[in-house]
Amino acid sequence: MIDLLGKNISAVRGAICVAKDEGDLIGAAAQKLWATLLQTNGLSEDDVACLLITQTSDLKSLNPATGLRRGGYCATTPLFCMPELEIAGMMERVIRMLIITNRPMEAMQPVFLDGAERLRPDLFPKSE
Repeated sequence: MIDLLGKNISAVRGAICVAKDEGDLIGAAAQKLWATLLQTNGLSEDDVACLLITQTSDLKSLNPATGLRRGGYCATTPLFCMPELEIAGMMERVIRMLIITNRPMEAMQPVFLDGAERLRPDLFPKSE
């Protein structure tokens, strides 16, 4: 939690893998990640100050922000989209989100879905 000019803000992040570069799949993945982040952390869209979104360069068929809005989400939420950094060996077809919320929260729960758990083995150890 950060105190910025007397206002407490928090942030939570998540990621999701998309099966292939198709607009409907990108939109559905963005909607699933957004809804799961909100539900998991007990947030509503009114609690969100802004949403930062990245996507890997192999996802070209749809902007995830467009997918969210087409799904009826984020009508008044400021969205900022940018490409993910290109790093050798990086995971393919990934959308990442960082929600910045006006609500102070001591414990935010990150959400990694549909294979994106591999990005954070420290948070999601492989079960044997």
